[in-house]
Amino acid sequence: MLSKLEKIWWYFVPWIEVNVKWPSGPIGVGYNDARWYDVGAARVEIHSADPNDHYRPFMEQYVGRQGPDWQWYMANNDAAENRLTIRMRRKYAIYATHISMMWN
Repeated sequence: MLSKLEKIWWYFVPWIEVNVKWPSGPIGVGYNDARWYDVGAARVEIHSADPNDHYRPFMEQYVGRQGPDWQWYMANNDAAENRLTIRMRRKYAIYATHISMMWN
């Protein structure tokens, strides 16, 4: 659910939404990450179901900052269907189709 400030922001900014599956799987973390647990390795794989771990690097590289340019949240029946809704500014709509095909 979006906060009140985010709702006000998205009320005035033109947006588009993409519904994708909830991410789950291995991610690589380095020694500067709080979840890093191995003393000898420089990088380890951990299991994560956090959308920021899986989707945020792509979104920040191509769409922009989380908050003013895009935001993920759970809408309507997303929890029951294991889905996630990503709202982004309309000027980045060119990535909506790409995101939908890549993460569904």
